[in-house]
Amino acid sequence: MTTVHTYGPHPSQHAELFLPDARPPESVAVVIHGGFWRDRYDRHLMDGLCLDLVAHGWAAWNLEYRRMGDDGGGWPQTVDDIRAGIDALAEVAGLPSVRVVTIGHSAGGHLALWAAHECVAVTAAVSLAGVTDLLYAHRRGLSS
Repeated sequence: MTTVHTYGPHPSQHAELFLPDARPPESVAVVIHGGFWRDRYDRHLMDGLCLDLVAHGWAAWNLEYRRMGDDGGGWPQTVDDIRAGIDALAEVAGLPSVRVVTIGHSAGGHLALWAAHECVAVTAAVSLAGVTDLLYAHRRGLSS
């Protein structure tokens, strides 16, 4: 079962909640897509991972955020959205708050690590091929 929740007025400020059918989840994964923070990529890049997490009893919060380009993202809007999206979990009834893990791919991996450092609710982070050295990425012209 999935439902979409908004956490702000911008069209990209929403998350899709994936829940297991059989029993209440014991943990929540905040899933953050990559795409080099660009607006041509969206949360649907992570649908497969969300379905796998749900199959293993997790709730998956597939977080969308403002991205660079026409979407209005960049610094600090993108990280503001990540924080607000994670904070919005507290308003969703029935979700556990003991274990909240961020999982991100590429640029989302960078955001997952940032969230683990900055957001009180996050207890652990997984960065899948995360862009963790922004200066190096810039110097190498990655995704240019």
